[in-house]
Amino acid sequence: MRDRRLARLLGALAIVPVVIGLAACASPPDPEETKDSLTEVTADPTAPEAADEYSAEANPEPIVDPLECSNELVITVRGTAEPRKKQLLAPVAKEITGKLADATSTDIDYPADTDIKEGGTIGVRTLVDTLNVQNEECPDQRFVLLGYSQGALVIGDALADPEARLVGATVGEVDESAADRVAAVVLYGNPRFVGSEPYDAGSFDPALNGILPRPVGALEEYAGRIRDYCVDQDFVCQSSFELNEEGHVSYYSNGMTEEGAEYALATLRALTPKSAQPTE
Repeated sequence: MRDRRLARLLGALAIVPVVIGLAACASPPDPEETKDSLTEVTADPTAPEAADEYSAEANPEPIVDPLECSNELVITVRGTAEPRKKQLLAPVAKEITGKLADATSTDIDYPADTDIKEGGTIGVRTLVDTLNVQNEECPDQRFVLLGYSQGALVIGDALADPEARLVGATVGEVDESAADRVAAVVLYGNPRFVGSEPYDAGSFDPALNGILPRPVGALEEYAGRIRDYCVDQDFVCQSSFELNEEGHVSYYSNGMTEEGAEYALATLRALTPKSAQPTE
């Protein structure tokens, strides 16, 4: 039964290519089994093995090495079963780095599979350590965080206080100085979407939340730096049994990737003196 549920969720969160020449496809998932698989994160109180293995208290040394210093670092966190290179966020990151004079990008190395408690814990630890290590190594670097589906869950939980997390409660926190240099956060198809937050964007119903909604105000510190995109037919961020697979993959073609890139660029420009901004 567990294997069948995992297979269903893999189908649910896999990516259907509709633009930019991607070559993946997803079979229509069963909404009941998809919701059951996602809600196992909260229904099963058993902590994943990664909670101990990646505990910041037990293993305080960072699990990542420093990356090169640049003015901006764009960090992508892909969705479940997405490929590392041809993911929804790749063109967003490319658009942002291409418009900046000195920007680099990296993709968080985590399982992004259907064992969300286990893999998500690894993802949160990896992202927390990446931000903290870069903060120490490159004190002038600013961060742009891009997350889709499970990747949006990972980013939100990494930025939230541990008690507000569903995954990664033991893996440590983003240092205050590193948090200050998170310039922009752009999320798509977020399972932890909350329809009443001021940073929401898209055609969503504000009365509906995601399958695993975050406590209201949990990301208040970042509220002026986030865009959380959700469309009304996305059953992951609108927690609906009414299956419409097209909603969760519509971000490929509905213009919101371009909107997200422009939001991040506008936020960065507002923080950068005009004399230091690259010409178009």
